[in-house]
Amino acid sequence: METTAHRTQIYLTREQYQYLRQQAERKKASIAEIVRELINEHLPKEKDYEDNPLFSVGKDGFTMGRRKGSNQHDEYIYRKKK
Repeated sequence: METTAHRTQIYLTREQYQYLRQQAERKKASIAEIVRELINEHLPKEKDYEDNPLFSVGKDGFTMGRRKGSNQHDEYIYRKKK
């Protein structure tokens, strides 16, 4: 976890503020701690990338059957010559 903290200010609706205050009282924490906790719950985790097949494309090596596909992709995709 990064040790440098950045100070910020936000505007909340009454409902948002009440929710944070209630959570802080329930957990005996500060509103700032609750906000950080909620943000951390939504930050992507390393596991999110490992389990996503999109991020594993090319790791095992693959072929699309086109030798010059990266250079001539328009021709292959749109059937148009440059």
